[in-house]
Amino acid sequence: MFLGFSVGVLFLGALISALFYRINSPKFHGSLAFLTSAVALYFLNLTFFEFIKTGEFSWHLPLFRWIRDFINLELIFKANGLNLFFALFGAYVSVGINLYAIKYMTHEEEGFGRFYAFIQLFIGSYLGLTLSENLFWSYVFFELTGLCSYQLIAFWYQSDLSSFSAKKAFLMTHIAGYGFLLGALVFTLSPDPKVYQDLILAGVLIAVLAKSVQWPLYTWIPYAMNAPTPVSALLHAACLVKCGVYLLFKFYLLLGGFPEFWKNLLIYLGMFSSLMGVLFALKQADVKKLLAYHTVSQIGYMVSGIGLGTSLGLASSLFHTLNHALFKGLLFLVAGILQQATHTRDLSLMGGLASKLPKTTVLYLIGAASISGIPGFNGFVSKWMFYQAAIEANHPLAAALGLFISTLTTLSFIKVLDTAFLGKLDEKNKQLSEKPFYLMITGGIILAIPCVVFGLFPQIAITFLINPALSLLNLREVNISFYQLPTVLIGALFILFLGLGILIYFTWLKPKEIIKETEVFKGGEDEPVFNPTADDFVADIENRLATFYKKADPDQYLLKTCSFIEKLIMKVYTTVKKLEQIWSKPC
Repeated sequence: MFLGFSVGVLFLGALISALFYRINSPKFHGSLAFLTSAVALYFLNLTFFEFIKTGEFSWHLPLFRWIRDFINLELIFKANGLNLFFALFGAYVSVGINLYAIKYMTHEEEGFGRFYAFIQLFIGSYLGLTLSENLFWSYVFFELTGLCSYQLIAFWYQSDLSSFSAKKAFLMTHIAGYGFLLGALVFTLSPDPKVYQDLILAGVLIAVLAKSVQWPLYTWIPYAMNAPTPVSALLHAACLVKCGVYLLFKFYLLLGGFPEFWKNLLIYLGMFSSLMGVLFALKQADVKKLLAYHTVSQIGYMVSGIGLGTSLGLASSLFHTLNHALFKGLLFLVAGILQQATHTRDLSLMGGLASKLPKTTVLYLIGAASISGIPGFNGFVSKWMFYQAAIEANHPLAAALGLFISTLTTLSFIKVLDTAFLGKLDEKNKQLSEKPFYLMITGGIILAIPCVVFGLFPQIAITFLINPALSLLNLREVNISFYQLPTVLIGALFILFLGLGILIYFTWLKPKEIIKETEVFKGGEDEPVFNPTADDFVADIENRLATFYKKADPDQYLLKTCSFIEKLIMKVYTTVKKLEQIWSKPC
């Protein structure tokens, strides 16, 4: 019963926000969304505890019984290790983001009912997708998440850019989503799905590429950053992009594993997407677009982990899915605070914000360290598991690529730290105060705490969240001992020496301001340059990789393909029309 309530309470909240849309109060609608997401998380926790005690179970809502002989349309929510894993982290992240959104949305003048109705409908649809046992309803919920994404990206529908961004995201994910429909129909209607598994996997993979922003169908996500920041955090960091990853695990379970060809394809498609994402992230000066490309990059680890096909490989994918929802959601929340504080998303127009936004800076450092794989934080553990799994599965190239990509990720976030938080404070930001953002910071803290806890004690997540999913997939459980991965020791040493370095810096150097200084060598003279901006980093990277950036953007090839198809259709239409005219003439 709790399974049905966890989804139903969010749909009820969406209905209330829609019915009372005339109440133009961000606190009313925001508090309602926070309450329904918290209640959904509570019900899911009760379900999880029951699952731990009794094992998997189902909740049924019989529908359309009269056509059951032809097709089964019964709504079934199932509590098992895989479904609950995806549902739990989605519900948990939504609580922090909805709390953050209460304050974030106060600067808007209208549209609160519409915004929060679609936020709650999206969370409910995501939970419905992850809990549904019937592929028919899985597809319905899958498409509902896309519809909500379209509406939320277009929240500022008066803006041509927002409208275009929403249409691009919807068309790319919706059209590719027919691949999931194809796979679901073939699997459901075929007496032996194994015979058609290549067709099923081809369809599902197309849907995954678009929904989980993998090459070459990831080009909608930078445009989706024209949505409000809670939308970016919830849909495009935490939940929406995880729908495709969930589908891969779902069909891995349904088909009993993937053939060798598909496993190899997933490994190197994921790594290639990851490399493309991080290279495009490096050149961004817009903080939200930078984070968007890192979503492309980080999901590549998850796809590759599934392709490895081993217990440790799939465990690394599951763990990184959880970790990414936490640290990327956190980083988007930080980006929203920076945007509201400075009224810009351009890193080059920021600087010195650490002195005015110290708590936000700490949250940023936790998120940046996590995504970069710094010891002591959760991203380090899941990436380490991926490297080890790739080497054990005889794919050392994937491990090497993963490590190289993680290094570039670290450089990218050093750039953000250097240009936004360090350096000389701009005159216009000298009156900044962190007090207006305390509720938003609290939402960030909810996501930051597990980044540290799972980094120091990953056995908690592995034992209670990941191993039940592995057991369902007929894979052996992963038991990483303290001696195999001494995360507490590594994390403690890292934090100790980092703290020692900060103490020495402020005790002996006693800087009045944290100013970064660099020197440019010009023909024998050193010319001091203060406050290098993100534009300086971007210009250097773009100059060195100009040819790559020019030829590597998939949009140009997608547009050419669509143009060719359009011309072909028009030619067929013209030919048919001429034939009709010939045949219509009397003999």
